[in-house]
Amino acid sequence: MDYVKKTMEVNLEQQKLISSPIRVKIIYLLVMKAMTAKQVADELGKSAGSIHYHIQQLYNGGILEIEETKENRGIIEKYYRSKATHFNLKNEDVTPSTEQVVNQGTYVSLTEEDRKELNADIDALFLKYVKKSAMKADVKKTSYEMTITLKKEKQEES
Repeated sequence: MDYVKKTMEVNLEQQKLISSPIRVKIIYLLVMKAMTAKQVADELGKSAGSIHYHIQQLYNGGILEIEETKENRGIIEKYYRSKATHFNLKNEDVTPSTEQVVNQGTYVSLTEEDRKELNADIDALFLKYVKKSAMKADVKKTSYEMTITLKKEKQEES
């Protein structure tokens, strides 16, 4: 499946469900294709029981859906799919759309080389928009603060 951005508004309880590195990885895999808990566990190199628990939490919280079920030697296999690729926390204090701020985040696991590459990409992205900001002074522009935080987690939960 090709990656297509699909956004879903979530409540605070759902936000807590997806605020875990292992669950972000599960959601990513289930965006790409429908899989069973066992297939996800094999892909991530984790125990089937642990992954099944996380998938059930995500399913019960409305983040995942069952795309299909198949019978395999008397066992019903459930193929899960993520409902979205991006999740926005519902804000009770609705701000007019002209004043909304984009606030996105995710968890990733990186090698030291990947982290250095990400830092270089972030630097290039900032530079790109600082340059745009400095051009065309006659065009009305709105000022924004851009912040990206890369915070090392103590350890990944299983």
